[in-house]
Amino acid sequence: MNKIFTLLMLLCSLAGFAQTAPDFTVTNSDGQTKSLYADYLNQGKVVVIEAFFTTCPPCNAHAPFWQALYQSQLAAHPGQVEFIMLSTLQTDNNAKVAQYKASKNLTMPGVGSTGGSITALQPYLSGQFGDFLGTPTFILIDTDGSVVFDIRGPGEQATMNVIAQNIALALTENCTIQSPFGNAIPNVQVSATTASMTANITVDGVYTFSNVPQLQNTAYTISAAKDTDPLQGFTTFDLVKISQHILGLDTFTQAWQYVAADMNCNDLVTTFDIVVGRKLILGIEANFPCAPWQFIPLGSPQQSNGSCVDLMGVHLGDITGPYLAPPADERSTFSLFAADRELNAGEQYTLDFTAKDWLAIQSLQLDLEFDPNVLKINSINAPQLPGFDATCFRMPADGERHLPILWLDGATTRFRPDQPVISLTITALQSGKLSDLLHLRPETLPAEIYDEDLQLWDVDLQWQQIEQSQQSTSHIFPNPAKNMFQVYFDSPEAMDARLQVIDLQGKVVLEKNVPFSKGENWTELRLENSTPALHIVKVNGRYLGRVLVL
Repeated sequence: MNKIFTLLMLLCSLAGFAQTAPDFTVTNSDGQTKSLYADYLNQGKVVVIEAFFTTCPPCNAHAPFWQALYQSQLAAHPGQVEFIMLSTLQTDNNAKVAQYKASKNLTMPGVGSTGGSITALQPYLSGQFGDFLGTPTFILIDTDGSVVFDIRGPGEQATMNVIAQNIALALTENCTIQSPFGNAIPNVQVSATTASMTANITVDGVYTFSNVPQLQNTAYTISAAKDTDPLQGFTTFDLVKISQHILGLDTFTQAWQYVAADMNCNDLVTTFDIVVGRKLILGIEANFPCAPWQFIPLGSPQQSNGSCVDLMGVHLGDITGPYLAPPADERSTFSLFAADRELNAGEQYTLDFTAKDWLAIQSLQLDLEFDPNVLKINSINAPQLPGFDATCFRMPADGERHLPILWLDGATTRFRPDQPVISLTITALQSGKLSDLLHLRPETLPAEIYDEDLQLWDVDLQWQQIEQSQQSTSHIFPNPAKNMFQVYFDSPEAMDARLQVIDLQGKVVLEKNVPFSKGENWTELRLENSTPALHIVKVNGRYLGRVLVL
């Protein structure tokens, strides 16, 4: 019952924080002149006032408990709290207050009427902070001037307990644990290590050590740790951004980004970090070489007396933040095409995944699923992807059912239409149709690309009958275009080609002579001062296609 009453009193007293204490200046019975704000509040001290008078019977009964509380609070909160006694009677001058203190063995400052006690108490006696119910009345003033008025319990000691709780609450220092993007980080273990022990607490975004008795009157070092999925918030997009930083295309601007990018934990940002991140995404490694969360103190980690420091939590690899990826419904889809056909048991075949349109990408990831009892993957090649090597995929072990692939370059790589992006050499262990044997596996590694503008595209796999998958003889890209586009032409022989761009009135707006070799050729055409309209492109007078100029 006493605990319930104490809690209710504490909650009720919190409601008194609405108004700010007026300043006052008093001269105590020891002859010292003190101002509430200049000498106490502005110095980081909480002030507890007892409104009393020297012949008040309840005040006399409270006196030994009041002195014991004063001594315990000075020890628990050195330099952070002060008690002051202010008499409510005109007849209680400073001399009488000094005699009262001596008779009760009280050591906190006391002020009588001649020292200004009644003037200092006037706002509290007048009802400004609530009804004044007589002496003793205990008042707490926090360092910001907020007031807890008339702290009471069912008895002397209970009142002291409630005062102590209010002091602890006023002196509680809360510190934050946030990501660089401002969101609170949950389930963080924060440790305070002294010369003889370590105190651990698990918190969600906010923490305090003010209520840990072992950390009063001692110095300690604050650190933090968090267990988590190493891939939380870490995607291929982060690897692209790290690659761009290394290449000098888009360097980091924040110190924490260097911490996040240092995935091999050697205090440097190099291509080795990209290799570490790629292995993690591909499932080659299960974790980073060091803890996935690094916590940066935003101030000194050396603290004392229950104080704390704000912490910034940085997840390794997470350069862009887990909340910056575009929603799924805003993504576009890009298709990779492959020729579908029947395979006979024992047949070896090279399967090309191609783009039917011009493709400019900075990264690609996908996971191919297959039945290892029916199909064997012998090798994977991507000669058009710069730097594509064994670190970009994980060949399936015996019995494994998937092949994860992750490539990134940091700079843009372009593909002409029908040019293979990835090629697999496979062996059919049983007869079957390719489209039934090989699929994308998005649940383990979403099939995605980032284009030259770092826009995220979903990737799907389109199977075509083999007679439908032969290369077209020409393409125009992009279409529509502004003032520049590219022409792709599969020439049956080497020749000098005359390229013309003609508007719908028959006017030749561009003519260009280009030497074509036998096979694949492509060239860039740029229009100057052209009228937005549909235009015709011809090669040696033969119709090649149409392009809409914007």
